[in-house]
Amino acid sequence: MTICMIGAGGFIVSHLCERLMSETPHTVLAVDVYNNKIKHLLEPDSFPWNGRIRFHRLNIKNDSHLEGLIKCSDLVICLCW
Repeated sequence: MTICMIGAGGFIVSHLCERLMSETPHTVLAVDVYNNKIKHLLEPDSFPWNGRIRFHRLNIKNDSHLEGLIKCSDLVICLCW
């Protein structure tokens, strides 16, 4: 399953990303303006989930790429304000 997580740099979603990577085989498309809270998940070759999480630096207010990420996802989780 591919999960698009909007607001991945926030407290709740960053922890959910970490849990999904460690406990499921799912792929995560992490979307946010900042990646500082999930940066450790994105480091290559550091974890067994290498390649299953991809960060997309987007401002959802004015970036048309978000629609494409949502369309290619099986589930969308949006926790951004």
